[in-house]
Amino acid sequence: MALSFFSGGGSASHAKYFDIRLDEDYIVFRGGEQEAASAHLSGKLLLCLSEPLSIKHIRLHLTGISRVCWHLPSSSAGGGRKSWRERVIYEKTWRFRDPGKGKTEILPAGNYEYPFNLVLEGNMPESIEGLSDTYITYRFKAEIGRKYAKDIIVRKPLRIIRTLEPSALELAHAMSVENIWPNKIEYSISTPTKAVIFGTSIRVDFKLIPLLKGLTIGQIVSQLIESHDLTLNPEDPDSIRNTYKNTRTILNDEFELDHDNALEIIDEAAEGYQFSRYLDLPKTLTRCLQDTDTKGIKVRHKLKFRVQLMNPDGHISELRATLPVSIFISPNLAIDENNNLVDQTPQSAQRAINDIAQQAPPLYGEHQFDQLYSELDPNGYRTPGPGSGPGTPFGTLSRNLSAENLASMNALTNTDISASALHSRLSNLSNLNITRPHQPSPTDHESQNDSEHRRLGVPADYFGPSSGSNSHSPSSPVLSRRPSDEVDHEHVPSGMATPFHPQYAEVETLSRVPSYSTAVRTTKTFPFRHLSSHLSKPISEMLGADLANSSLPWIFFIIGRALVTLTPLVTMMKTEDCDSFKLGLESRIRTEAASPA
Repeated sequence: MALSFFSGGGSASHAKYFDIRLDEDYIVFRGGEQEAASAHLSGKLLLCLSEPLSIKHIRLHLTGISRVCWHLPSSSAGGGRKSWRERVIYEKTWRFRDPGKGKTEILPAGNYEYPFNLVLEGNMPESIEGLSDTYITYRFKAEIGRKYAKDIIVRKPLRIIRTLEPSALELAHAMSVENIWPNKIEYSISTPTKAVIFGTSIRVDFKLIPLLKGLTIGQIVSQLIESHDLTLNPEDPDSIRNTYKNTRTILNDEFELDHDNALEIIDEAAEGYQFSRYLDLPKTLTRCLQDTDTKGIKVRHKLKFRVQLMNPDGHISELRATLPVSIFISPNLAIDENNNLVDQTPQSAQRAINDIAQQAPPLYGEHQFDQLYSELDPNGYRTPGPGSGPGTPFGTLSRNLSAENLASMNALTNTDISASALHSRLSNLSNLNITRPHQPSPTDHESQNDSEHRRLGVPADYFGPSSGSNSHSPSSPVLSRRPSDEVDHEHVPSGMATPFHPQYAEVETLSRVPSYSTAVRTTKTFPFRHLSSHLSKPISEMLGADLANSSLPWIFFIIGRALVTLTPLVTMMKTEDCDSFKLGLESRIRTEAASPA
C-alpha cells in the first residue's frame, strides 16, 4: 500500500506508510472573489517507519498553478500554432524536520504525525479542471529528503470550490423569454432558476400558442452551449491582450409533439401546447465545466432553442430563442480525482437540489462579533433619539420616575439637556407636589375656607388673587412642565421646551394628567363628589358678609370669575357630579338674585 504513494525511489522497509490526510476533502468559498470569506485548511502528514531512517528534511508544499493554452488549426500556408502560458499563483511550505544545510538526522522506528493548518483568502482562484491544456490546480507535495538515496515523495490534489450563497439572485430568479410572432405564434420558454448544479438536470418549460389557423409545431431542439474565452495576459489592457474564443455543445435534446394528445386549453382563452423538458447534464468535468471567470479563463453557458413551425402553405419557419444559464459546483456532490461525480444516481442529484433550496440561515455563533448596523451604541438601542415622536417609548419596560438607562440617553449628542437633569427635575416636581406649603391666611375665616378647600382637593389659593394673573407668592412655587430657569434657553433646541407663559401657571397645574399606566393602577377618586353639599350653604357664607351685602353686580362678577376659573375642574368630574354642581350653582344664583338687597 505504501509503495503506491511513492514517486521516485525508496524502499518499503524504510517507509512503511507515508501519506497526506486532509480534514476536509475540498475547500469551499461561498460567493464571488470580492465577497467570499476566508476558509480554514487543516490536515496531517503521517509517517510510519519500521526501522530507523536517515533523512535530510521532511517538508510539505502546497502549490497552485494556472495554465492557459490553445491550439490554432493548421492552414494551407503552414501548420498549427500553439499559444500557452503557465504561472504559479500560490505557494506555501511547511518544514517539519530540518537539521540544517548539509546535515542529516536519524528518525527512530515508529509512527509520526505532523499537523498543519492554513487560512486561505476568499479571493483565491477556484480549481478549474476538465480541459486538456487549460486549468487551475492545487497540489500538495510531501517529501522526505535523503542524502544517499532518492527522496520519498507523495502527492495529493486539493480542490477549491467556489459555489453560490443560498441568497444568491441566480437561485431565486427565473429566466424566461416570451414574445408574440405576429400572425404566427405566441411563445414562452423559461427555466425555474438561472443557476443549475453541476451533474443535475435543467428543467425547461414551454408554452406555445399558434395564432394562425392550420399552423403546426414541428421539431423542438434544445442545446446547451459552453463558451470559452481564454486570455494569456489578462492583466494587460484590452488592446494588447492575446485572446482566444471557442464554443462547444454540451448536450442536444430533440423533441416532437404529439399533436393529438398535447393540445390543451391555456389561460381559458386559446388552445396551445404547454409542456416541460428535462436536460440531463454530464457527470464529468471533462464534458462540462462550471461557470467561472478568473486568471484569464472565462467559461459561460447558454441554452439555445429552435422550434420548427409548419405553415399551412407548406413552407417551414423557425423560431429561435436563447436563455443564459449558470452552472456551479455544489459541495454536496463529491468529485473524485478524475473529475467525475462520485455518486451519479438521480437520488443524489435530487438531494443536492433540496439542500440548496432548504439551507438554514447562518448560525448566530458565527456572526455574534459582526459590526453593528450604523455602529449604534448597544447600550442605548432602546432609547429614542432626539427626533422621536411625543409618544412614550417602551412604557412597559420603565417605571415611573425611574433612572433606568439614563447613561445611554446621555450618549445622545444631538440634545443639549441631559437625561440626568430631566430626571432630577421630574423628581423635584413630584416632591414639590407632595410637600407644597399653602399661603398663610390673614384671617380665621380664610383659614377655615382653606381647610375646607384642602379637604375637597382644591388648592388653597384657587380663589386667591393669583388665579389667572402673573403674580406668584414666594412660598407657593409654580408647578409646571416648563424647564427651570437654570437652563439657558438659548441653547435649548427648538421644540424641546414648552413656551414660557406665566399667566397659564395655574392652568398648567390643573391640567397635569398622569400617564395611562399610572392611571390604571390608581384607585378612582373624585375630589369634587361633595361639592354639591358644599354649595348648599348660602352664598353669603361662601363669599363673606361684606360681599353678600354689597351691590348685586359685584356678586355676579365674583360668581362669573369663579365659573371661568372652575372650568378645567368641571371637565375632570364625573358626568353626574358635573350636572349636580351646575344645577346647584344656578339655583343658588337665582335665589340670591331674587332676594331684596
